[in-house]
Amino acid sequence: MPAAAPPYTVADLMDDPRPDAADAAYRGFLFSDMRDFTAFVERHGNAEAAAHVGRFLEIARAAVAHHDGAAVKTEGDSIHAVFPAASSAVMCGLEIVDAVAEVSAQQADRPLRVGVGVHAGEAVATDGGYIGTAVNLAARVCSAARPGEVLVTSTVRGITQASIPVGFIARGRRRLKGIAEPVEVFAVTRDMTVAPREVPRAVSLGALGLVVVGLAVMAALFGSQYLPNLRASPPASGGAPAQAVVIGPLSIGTYRSREFQPPVTFDIADQGWTANRDLPEVLGLVREVTPRGSVSLLRVTEVLADPCVEGGEGVQTGPAAGDLIGELEGLSHLDVANRQPVQVGGAPGEQADITIADGALAACGGLVGSEVAVLGAGDEVWRASPGERFRLISVDVDGEAVTILLSTEWTESQSVQELEDLLGLGQDVVDSIRF
Repeated sequence: MPAAAPPYTVADLMDDPRPDAADAAYRGFLFSDMRDFTAFVERHGNAEAAAHVGRFLEIARAAVAHHDGAAVKTEGDSIHAVFPAASSAVMCGLEIVDAVAEVSAQQADRPLRVGVGVHAGEAVATDGGYIGTAVNLAARVCSAARPGEVLVTSTVRGITQASIPVGFIARGRRRLKGIAEPVEVFAVTRDMTVAPREVPRAVSLGALGLVVVGLAVMAALFGSQYLPNLRASPPASGGAPAQAVVIGPLSIGTYRSREFQPPVTFDIADQGWTANRDLPEVLGLVREVTPRGSVSLLRVTEVLADPCVEGGEGVQTGPAAGDLIGELEGLSHLDVANRQPVQVGGAPGEQADITIADGALAACGGLVGSEVAVLGAGDEVWRASPGERFRLISVDVDGEAVTILLSTEWTESQSVQELEDLLGLGQDVVDSIRF
């Protein structure tokens, strides 16, 4: 077996004589950092925190070298690296999170929590590394990655999906701090079977698409009050068994969760829904056609009372469904309205419409992204934008709380009408839920 090639240095990547090196410094950029580090320092002290950072950086540097990258900079609990190809950066990111997971399994009381972001593009080479929008975007994508997640842009997905053995899970469009337009991002997985098909952004769904367009026109002409009586009928299953949820677009039919607890069954009555999460604490459905938005089921463990804190320092929730809305009512940066009793799948609970204050992040001093962290569920954090309104339903399923969130794609459209349309379609899914 030939000896492994030595790792690149930044100077090598700047002066590389190979043909692709002259391509306007088009490279793969990776950022990775630790999550909830402030809380870790508070719990375990400075010495253990320093050792924790050392373990992470040792893993990251080894992975960067293994994939022919160059560590441009390490600062505190983060690392920035550059690669001759985007595919190398993606595979490096997976190696980092896999190695971190192995270490965390051996020290369950002090787990490493790390996120990775990757983007590719042109940047200007300097003696200290690379400067450009591509580098900045990679850093912002990293800040949006969940613990244990490699998050990449649609650019990276497009140029790597045919060349490396990975799958991509749609995470939707995210409004990233300092980036003018929303950015479509994908989580990378080693499971190639979860790669979703492209869902057309325009409504081109045949007869059903015409019905959806017709509803939108009627809503514009006559008001959204007519929508509840005009929604598509639930699918007639004819007694057919529910299909297990598969990450990707969902056809009309009946589905059951694989991982989410408690097990849940639901109907899809309209084209355009895609499943993007099925974990014990999170089940996520998104719409990639108008009205764009999502329906999420969460097992909430934390209310994030401080909009400037990403997670790990919030209010731990109890098992009762009513506790959650009560906790949210006490937060000054949220407005809770229309609180009322509901039933979902025979389980009693409450629902409310919640609005994030426009100035919710004004006092954060630029320390967080452009979204407010609202709820924690396992390792997941559910976020919303300042000014955004969403619907929250909390139900008691055999003594355990399940939270359902209906929200529109606020980063693309702040239309009240689009939110109402999404709430109508999302409510069809909610009404079909059986626990």
